[in-house]
Amino acid sequence: MKGGLGRLAPWAAFVFIICVVVPAIICELAATVHGSWIERYLWLALGFAIGTACHELGHLLCAAAGSIPIRLIAVGVGPLLWHRRFGETWFELRLLPFTGFVAPYPLVNSRWYFWVLFLLGGVLGNAAIVCIVAGLDAIGVAPEPADETLGPVVLIQLYLIVVNVVPFRAKVGATRMPTDGLLLLQLLWRPQDEVAQLRAAYATMLSKYSNGNLQLTMSSASSRILYHMTSSQMATDEDSRRDFRESLLRELTRGDLVREEKMLVLDALVTDGLVSGNPAVRERLDEWSLQALELGPAGKALLAPIVAANLAAPFDSLMSQAFLARAERALGDEAAAQHFTNAARAIAEAIEVTRRVRAMLARHEAEMVARLR
Repeated sequence: MKGGLGRLAPWAAFVFIICVVVPAIICELAATVHGSWIERYLWLALGFAIGTACHELGHLLCAAAGSIPIRLIAVGVGPLLWHRRFGETWFELRLLPFTGFVAPYPLVNSRWYFWVLFLLGGVLGNAAIVCIVAGLDAIGVAPEPADETLGPVVLIQLYLIVVNVVPFRAKVGATRMPTDGLLLLQLLWRPQDEVAQLRAAYATMLSKYSNGNLQLTMSSASSRILYHMTSSQMATDEDSRRDFRESLLRELTRGDLVREEKMLVLDALVTDGLVSGNPAVRERLDEWSLQALELGPAGKALLAPIVAANLAAPFDSLMSQAFLARAERALGDEAAAQHFTNAARAIAEAIEVTRRVRAMLARHEAEMVARLR
């Protein structure tokens, strides 16, 4: 997803205005031309808009109750009108408010019953609208006649409840998305504990930065880091790579990470910086390398024995050699830096690597030659 300040594109603003003005004109004509049936359709459209917004709000509130970190809140389908990041959550508003979804980060610290509450949060939001309308009608403040105005709104809420409870997959754009009912059914009948599997996978990622006594307390930051580290778009999409770097840097700035998590984040940043052709990113490599070296047995002290024992896979060994070269250069040992650079080059010649990796090594050697002059 592209970053930014959530500006409304001119063409999208034009379409949005048309979609607001035209229904308003139709509503004005409805009273004198075709009577109440047009108004009823407009109330149906309003019911969809209210129902979609409250459905996603219900998911969001239940996620907050269960401490489930949310990655994305999307309301509507079609052309993107506006999007913005609030904390670590992106919000999208699209043209047609007929559906939406709330996407959490990987669940590594939530109980299964909080996940059930999160899945039921959408229909609870729609049910709340039905209760509000019924309450307004009961105390006599609903528009008259209520069955021609608020009646369509209630009908849409009941429709959304049924559609979301029935277990099936609905096509949204080019993707078939499971309904809340299908996700709930899968959760209740799934034999394995997905949360436990995610926790184990994350612990495995951190184990190589541990001195053997890893004491990991999963947090919301852990969920976010796990998502960014496993994002498949990071390797190919430059916008995703930029969001990846910025997100990890925000996690470092907050200071809520344990040492192994800090090392994992710094390792990812250095690896991305070594491979990246972005000069602004490469300028920070020495800073990140030194931060990693300050973390004790991680950094150089951890990678050097692995490289010496030839325990890593070829590509991992290549990146470790490049990291050590960068670290030694930051420490002022050009001879050791040259040694690790030569080792990385030898591995690259022995295995098949991408052009970006070869370009990274070429930049590495050019920077070293410039320092020696």
